[in-house]
Parts: sequence; structure tokens; C-alpha cells
Amino acid sequence: MPKGKTTPSDSNHPGRDSLQWNDEMDQMLLNALGEEANKGNRHDGAWTTQAYNNMVEALRSTIGPNITKNHIKNRMKTLKNHFAEAYDLFHSLSGFSWNSITRKFDAEDDVWEELIKGKPHAARWRKMQIKHYDILTELFATDRAKGNVAKTAKERRKQWEKENIDLNNYFEDTEMYVPNVGMFDENQFSPPNFEDASPQNGQTNPSGLNTSRGTKRKRNVVELVEDQYERMNESIMTIAEALKEGNSVSKELHQVAERQVEVAERQVAVIEKQVEIAEKQVTVIQQTRPRHYSESDVWDLLEELRVTDPFRMKVYNHLCDNEHKKRKLFGVPPHMRGEALIQMMTDAGIFC
Repeated sequence: MPKGKTTPSDSNHPGRDSLQWNDEMDQMLLNALGEEANKGNRHDGAWTTQAYNNMVEALRSTIGPNITKNHIKNRMKTLKNHFAEAYDLFHSLSGFSWNSITRKFDAEDDVWEELIKGKPHAARWRKMQIKHYDILTELFATDRAKGNVAKTAKERRKQWEKENIDLNNYFEDTEMYVPNVGMFDENQFSPPNFEDASPQNGQTNPSGLNTSRGTKRKRNVVELVEDQYERMNESIMTIAEALKEGNSVSKELHQVAERQVEVAERQVAVIEKQVEIAEKQVTVIQQTRPRHYSESDVWDLLEELRVTDPFRMKVYNHLCDNEHKKRKLFGVPPHMRGEALIQMMTDAGIFC
């Protein structure tokens, strides 16, 4: 057996969901619960399926390989019930404090006597221990602060068992308890006790026979229904986790698409810049490259300058035969080309 592993006691083999817990095992369970709470595997007081899987794996490595989810749930219910009684009694009282050494609530004698005078059932807490109260407070105090919603299934069943429902009064005087289903966790949802809703509350047992066997059978039915509700709640939590994971994937895809759009926009900007540079380069090339002027360009220019017929042909032939003078004339601004042509032709002896 590995060193440090706690061996669960299963003497007399009471059943596969039964386990005798000790103080060390409780500490390991509470540590696992705290770790899962810190991971965010608890929503509105309900532990997720992933939380239970993680706890089973952790406790199997420290307590023993036979630990199951039901062991954890049953022990957690027991710890919560014990804590709930102490918390509901002491958390709002002044003068009391939990002693981590003695694991009891400490107070002055007169404070105890005043409490016991108003609540006689509190007397037993003067000597009774409650272990790990500090850790239990961190884990479950918020649930208790929610009032009736924080009640466990066992507590709520006890409440219903105290209610006397008479099926012959047409429910006119019956106070109906309507729970807020949306705020229940998987350890809190419980249907009413079928025994109280049975006809035996409306009429007596004529034979006077012992009905303990029937009562036990009805309680087993209640426990079965509770288990079904817990399974349904776990399925809902699984679906919620899947939806949450799907939303996360959708968000990641949306972020990827946004990054792709940003990259595409940057690429478009680069292409536009390259086009702008290319257009400037074409302009520079066009400006620096010598232009070729055709004979028709020369003739159109002479008509534009209204050179008369006796001289038009001579000027045309002179410019077409002299490429340098032709480019020189076209290089002059349009409004000065007439004056430049007269000077050029006068120098050539065409205009006298």
C-alpha cells in the first residue's frame, strides 16, 4: 500500500455506496471541494460533472481506488447537514466563536445560559465538536445565506413530513410550498414525501397493522425520485457546459475572422500604395522619354497657328525634314509657338 494513502473502512460490507469516513478523509474531501470551487467548477451552488470527475480521480489516488461519485455526494450531504445546524444557530450570534483547537464554539458562561434559555436544543453544542467549520463556512455559508433555497433535499423532506395534508379538505387550508427551481443545485432539489400525500393521512388504518414496511418502501421511492432529479440536474449542467464551450469556440472563430479582415485591409492598403507608386513611375517615364511628333502633328499645328497657304507647305517640309527643329517648336508653350515659328522660319530664310 502506498505511503500516505488513507484506507477507507468498509467493515461488514454495508453496500457499494456506503463508506466509513474518518477525519483525515474528510479533510481530503474538503480540500478537493475547495480546489474545484477555485477552478470555477461550481455554478449557483451546484457542482459540475467535471468537478465530480476531478474529485473522484483525486480521492482515488489519496483514499483508495474504490471511491465513487456517490460516496462523495453522500458524505458531502452529511457534512452540509451538520454544518447547517451549527451555522444557522451561531452565525448571527455575538459572543460566540469557533475554536480551531477544541473544534467547539466558545462563549462566556452567561452567554451560553442566555442562549440555552431561549433555545434549549443548543445545550448539546456546548460539548459537541464540529470539525473543519472554517472550511465548511467558506464552501457552504453562501448557500445557507440564501434561506430556504439553500436547504438540502433531506432538510426539505423533513419540512414536508411535518406538514399535515388532508386530502379531504380540497387543499383549501393547505399551505403550498413553491420552490424556486431555477436556484436549486443538484444536492438541494427534492420532491415532497409521497407518504404524506397518501390516503392514510385522510383515513385511519382500520386493521391497526404495522405500516413500517410500507413507509420504508415509500421512502425508497422518494430517494429514487431525488436521484432522478439529481441526474437530470447533472445533464442540464453538462448541456450548459457544452453551450459555454460552444460559445467560447464561436468567440475564438469570430476573433480569427476579425484578424483575417485586418490582414486583408492591410494587404489592400499595401496594394493601393504600390499602384500609386507605379502610376508616379509611369508619369516620370512619360515625362523623361522623348516624344515623337508625326507629320500629322506638324500639319495640325500649322493649321492651329493659321499659317497661310503660300508658306504652309514650305514650313511643313522644313519641319518634317528637321527633327530637332520640330521637337524644339513643340517644346515651346502653346501660346508662344506662333512667335517661335516666325523666328525659326525667318532664320531659315523662309519668311523674308
